Amino acid sequence: PRYATAQAPPAQSPPASPHSAPPPSLPRPHTPQRVDEAALLQALLAGRDVLLPALEVIRARTGAADVYFQPASAGTETAEPPRTSPEPFSCTVEHRGKAFGRLVSASLPPDVMADHAEVLAHWLALRDQQDQLRAAAFSDELTGAYNRRYFERYLSAALDLAKEQRQPVSVLFFDIDDFKQYNDRYGHAAGDEILRQTVMLLRSVIRPTDRVCRIGGDEFAVVFHDPAGPRDPSAAASAKGISSIRDIAERFQRQVCEHRFPKLAEDAPGALTISAGLACFPWDGRTVGELLRRADELALQSKRQGKNALTLGRDVQRECDNC
Repeated sequence: PRYATAQAPPAQSPPASPHSAPPPSLPRPHTPQRVDEAALLQALLAGRDVLLPALEVIRARTGAADVYFQPASAGTETAEPPRTSPEPFSCTVEHRGKAFGRLVSASLPPDVMADHAEVLAHWLALRDQQDQLRAAAFSDELTGAYNRRYFERYLSAALDLAKEQRQPVSVLFFDIDDFKQYNDRYGHAAGDEILRQTVMLLRSVIRPTDRVCRIGGDEFAVVFHDPAGPRDPSAAASAKGISSIRDIAERFQRQVCEHRFPKLAEDAPGALTISAGLACFPWDGRTVGELLRRADELALQSKRQGKNALTLGRDVQRECDNC
């Protein structure tokens, strides 16, 4: 891929930030948890699992410390069941035909267990419903990528952490070159498949903590952020981090060029390419609006300079050149 050095943008005042609390994938400061139904509601609204708080509520109300949950399938782990005598009694936790697992205790009578198992089943069903609503609110139905709403909230939270803990954050903005031409020539089904496979290719090269978001149409943005990464504010460390992100962008560009999209005919006009811009905090902006706007400007420069290019900001390019 070709590279271009961007010209410095004109100074702009930062936009108002309308973003709410960070999504659950970013760490939160620890706060004491109350053991009551209000704590369960707080966990639901914050996107946390309600299982462990619900078990604490049951233990507090019954006075039985040996109550635990045995999941119906792997993936949900609780504390190891205590060694008890006599043999513990278990009761199915089920809601509308869906079995979540079993509530187990050696000290509670069956009728009490059944009552609490029913209540727990309702809480777990509400958790699943909330998870589905949250996924629908923050994901793009066509591609499975996150949507713009999630992008803004996640990036806002990532920037808050970056300012507090001196961590790098970068935004890659790109679109598919001549996408409308492919869409018009081969049909919308082919265009949709291109978008889905583009997201698949991108996910194959990014890190687990990075986020792929569809901004609209064939425009995508990737937030590069590692909240558990090293907190080294030195210029050398910053340059190394930017260079690593640039390498990821390069691999993605190559994969798009080399990939055979099955919905396109053999006479498709050349390989698919992308034009991208990489904006980095704090050089290119300190807010969500500033970084997205700058990354968009850099991607537009890639278009104007012949497409199939990745353009970095002037100061970011200098950091990479000094690696």
